[in-house]
Amino acid sequence: MKALKISSGILFLGLYLFQVSCSSESIETRTESTNNAAISAELEIQEIDLSSFSLSKSINLPARNSSCEITTFQSLLQMNFEKLIQDPYFDVEMVFYLRDLHSKYVTHYIGPNYYGRDGQYDRLADKRIRELQKFWQLDQQIYLNGQHTETLEDPQQLADMIESFDRSVRNATDARIKALQIIEAYQNSSQIPKNTFFALDAFTRSNGLLVISDGILEVLEESGIPGEIAFSGLLAHEWWHQAQFEYDLQWKNDYINLENPELFRELEADFAAAYFLGHKRGATYNWKRIESFFDMSYNSGDCFTESPGHHGTPAQRLKAAQSGFELAFSEKKKGKPGKPSEIHKAFLESM
Repeated sequence: MKALKISSGILFLGLYLFQVSCSSESIETRTESTNNAAISAELEIQEIDLSSFSLSKSINLPARNSSCEITTFQSLLQMNFEKLIQDPYFDVEMVFYLRDLHSKYVTHYIGPNYYGRDGQYDRLADKRIRELQKFWQLDQQIYLNGQHTETLEDPQQLADMIESFDRSVRNATDARIKALQIIEAYQNSSQIPKNTFFALDAFTRSNGLLVISDGILEVLEESGIPGEIAFSGLLAHEWWHQAQFEYDLQWKNDYINLENPELFRELEADFAAAYFLGHKRGATYNWKRIESFFDMSYNSGDCFTESPGHHGTPAQRLKAAQSGFELAFSEKKKGKPGKPSEIHKAFLESM
């Protein structure tokens, strides 16, 4: 494989890609047909001339807000990405090929699932999904896919990905040959495809799909967030995006005059997640556990304030989560949780 040394600027690409990967599907695309979605999932492999590869010329990265603090979580993402590009087997074409292939696969996968590298969140997932279904009572049937780096190490699963999404491959036999070649090429690598970069997705689609990856959970844990808090917080955040899809027609005018509507949709998901986690009919988090969620919200903030996919600075995300919990705490004596429309209104009033 062709090794490549890249300037430190690509480290910000790693942070930026994570920030984009967490974005939920654009509200405006919710009317896509299933056929269109399947067609758009076909992976176009682009050739990159490594001898003249230049990050600054190839990718237009948004400027990072210099006054915004890089959190422990973001620093760990950067460190892990640095380990990847320093690997002797690093090949920019193949690394991004595998990452994109994996993202397409987890978006369209239907079948048995497990959550966490060792399935350690399976029981928690069942519990939280039941609670969220009862708490918000949305019309959409919601399902959760786990994303795992080990999927890319399995010859059959990798061959299935290649056959499904790589246009350059003609049939199942060619796909299996290519999968075995990739696995053989990286058998001595400590990073490919084991690095969290290859399973770093957490997103929502309007068809009811939620995705939570091992990579995000592991980096959050490494940054000091208990795994149970990280999983529950991500699930509740992404679940609220389903409410936003369902209530799009009623709510879209509330965002129309905002400079960055997607930013406020993300902050609202933080607000709603904290409301669910702290509510007595939700996850019933006590103060100690909700503090860990506040830490998670702060750590998840990004500094790419000029990006259309910006999710909020650390301070903005922390404030949104705190406001959501305060609402849940104020309703301590109340029976049923507020309806989605009431939570939406309360979030707007808290801005």
